[in-house]
Amino acid sequence: MKKIGIITSGGDSQGMNACLKTIIKMAERYNIEVIAFFGGYKGLVFDECKTVTSKDADMYFSVGGSFILSGRYPPFIEKKEWDKAKAVYKKHNLEALIVLGGDGSIKAANDLSTLDMNIIVVPCTIDNDVFCTSKSIGFDTAVNNAVNAIDNIQQTMKTNGRVLIAETMGRHCGEIAMHAGLCSEADIIMIPEKKQDVEKIVREVGKQLAVGNTSPTLVLSELQINIDDLAKKITETYNKECKAIVVGYIQRGGSPTVQDKLLAIRMGVGAMDCVLNKNYGCVVSLVKEEIKFIPFEKAIKAKYKFNEELWQTFLELKRFKTEKKKSKKSK
Repeated sequence: MKKIGIITSGGDSQGMNACLKTIIKMAERYNIEVIAFFGGYKGLVFDECKTVTSKDADMYFSVGGSFILSGRYPPFIEKKEWDKAKAVYKKHNLEALIVLGGDGSIKAANDLSTLDMNIIVVPCTIDNDVFCTSKSIGFDTAVNNAVNAIDNIQQTMKTNGRVLIAETMGRHCGEIAMHAGLCSEADIIMIPEKKQDVEKIVREVGKQLAVGNTSPTLVLSELQINIDDLAKKITETYNKECKAIVVGYIQRGGSPTVQDKLLAIRMGVGAMDCVLNKNYGCVVSLVKEEIKFIPFEKAIKAKYKFNEELWQTFLELKRFKTEKKKSKKSK
């Protein structure tokens, strides 16, 4: 083994840099050259690259983002783009390519693997929507960032007696909203896995106000409803000021948590183990707290297992808080 390539693809996630450094350091230990392609699959197609060393990665270990840049490349759905990528792969005499990215990156890696390219994927996405692994790099930090933001906003909302709607990222997966909502003691959580219409949400706010909760908090996962319209409806229905906040890209930034660093290190080591043992066409995954290597085909077909226990925990806490407020109000 003499030379491998590496890219970070799709949306960035905290811990990518820690994983990159781990892979590069291990490669150096075995005298393997690492070629980084900048900006994801686009960098591979257009041969935008350079050799990277652990010195290049040193200052980024505890920094969010990706020092080799990341991004999406929509034209990569076309086979002619795959052929360009293969030509660059062959040009540099690469023996393997490690891809750090999410579900779309895995599908693209699977496509490339049909062209006799040796590829390994490390799941890096804040949305935690790579279902062959119990946790992806970046998720823990994103949840922590969301909770910190919601906690801070709640302080002023409660002081002024306002209703808060906080929208998190997650695309079509409610993991961030579920965890952040529970840990910020939200009164209402709206996620795609437990669909609720707008009228029901508005009624839920009314129930909270009726038991004396002067500042209910709603945490919603994105792409479900227009939160500005919801805030307006709540204000008009109850003559109660309601603020809609998009937590936004603050969830992607900042230093990775200890948990994400540990996961990044473990998965980086796992990726290099795959390289050294020529175990290609797989996703490095965390399964029951152990690092496993899941074949692309199985990884792509993996089904989402919603944490029903966590949802029931939220509902139980909500019932307890509501009953407590009712009891105080009746005294």
